[in-house]
Amino acid sequence: MYRTSSSLGNFEDKVLQKKSKILMLAKTDLFAECLTQAISARFQDQEVVSLSDADGLLDGNLVDLSLVMLYRMPTAAFPSIIRMIREFHPKAAIGLVVEDADDLDSSIAGFVDEGLIHGVLPRNLHLDVCLTVIDLLMKGGEHFPAALLRRLAPQGHPAGGLVAQQEAVCESIDLESGADIGKGVLTAREIQILDLICMGTQNKIIADRLGLSENTVKVHVRNIYKKMNVRNRTEAASRYFRSEADLGSLRMPSRWRN
Repeated sequence: MYRTSSSLGNFEDKVLQKKSKILMLAKTDLFAECLTQAISARFQDQEVVSLSDADGLLDGNLVDLSLVMLYRMPTAAFPSIIRMIREFHPKAAIGLVVEDADDLDSSIAGFVDEGLIHGVLPRNLHLDVCLTVIDLLMKGGEHFPAALLRRLAPQGHPAGGLVAQQEAVCESIDLESGADIGKGVLTAREIQILDLICMGTQNKIIADRLGLSENTVKVHVRNIYKKMNVRNRTEAASRYFRSEADLGSLRMPSRWRN
């Protein structure tokens, strides 16, 4: 279960009780611990709770959930987990952290298709992007990898409604939920593209990977340069890496970020 430290005074207890909560429902490993730490540091207006057993969802003291993040939960338990969340925490968004969105079990993908899961986050997402997506989910948005959306789109519509909807969501993110770099503020989509730029990925490959047209990627790249006040990819990468240094120990190991 979870608890608030008994060393807190009555006033602090009351403040904590009024906070909304982010629940990490996960089989504990180093990745889950690092992600929980990063979420706690980024969203200090939220109380972050960790559970390893879905039965904890029934705890009467677990109230005001704004988001439930699922990680390494048994596939067979998903129907009951989703049902408990929808019944006991109907206002909570649901995010799913997966090893690889391309290999997502078809039964779990069905929950995405039915709109019961609001976001899917592959483990190799850059931490900045991951935290921005979490913020988006709490604000009522959705986030799904392009490859997953193409897989769920009706046959004959490889870039159908789900893909178009996802693109619209990414483009409508409140600027305050983005990452501050230079004079501008980057949206979640721009951070995704910048991350790929920093890996030396060409526009054509970025477009294919994200399910966008190459012209759309070029527009995003121009916006990134303008917001960062840089002239080319080298300057953008250099400035981005300098900004990453501020994250310090909260950055995930590089082997998790491709």
